[in-house]
Amino acid sequence: MAEKDERYYKAYMEHKTISRRGLFRALTSGTKKASADASSASSLPKLSEASVADQDLVTEQLDASQVVRMVARPPGAIDELLFQKICTGCSDCESACPEKIIHIDGGLALLDVDYGYCSMCGECQKACPTGALHAKKSHDKQNGTELRPNFNTSCQNRLFGECELCAEQCPHQAIAIAALSLPKLDQVKCDGCSRCKQACPFFVITMNLYTSH
Repeated sequence: MAEKDERYYKAYMEHKTISRRGLFRALTSGTKKASADASSASSLPKLSEASVADQDLVTEQLDASQVVRMVARPPGAIDELLFQKICTGCSDCESACPEKIIHIDGGLALLDVDYGYCSMCGECQKACPTGALHAKKSHDKQNGTELRPNFNTSCQNRLFGECELCAEQCPHQAIAIAALSLPKLDQVKCDGCSRCKQACPFFVITMNLYTSH
């Protein structure tokens, strides 16, 4: 847990892409717990010369790791609890998306790959004014969508063979095809772009949320 706490702290307290407004909103929006029990307090990381506001932020980060994301967010979305607090639903990312797969629903940005794919261009992250879409650097895995393809048993390659359309369209060679078998996915190489889904004319691929943490 200590390693995760440090990663969160650095991401939100030191990274230059998060605006002051976004950080302030993360600290002040939503209902905070009035107090924590002694065991929870003792588990917080020891931060030298940290202010009370810093300690509150770390507590919120710990809470954020326990919230499960139920819908896909644009690439680089921070942990779900903090995303819900920081995203303002301003629609800047929606307007910036060249593929038109980002929409605002319930006041929050979501990713819809039913009829399109994510080109991982980074325009949504550049447009985000609050840091809710938190790109670190080019090709960082944090920039992915957290979606992964699922191949159902109606796959034409499994039934009849000689279909490699999904693998051919994968920009990272994350899909392997063997004769008369379901495609095999390399979870590490895949960034959840959904090009494979759009390439399949038989509609046997669905994109599901997958997180490793």
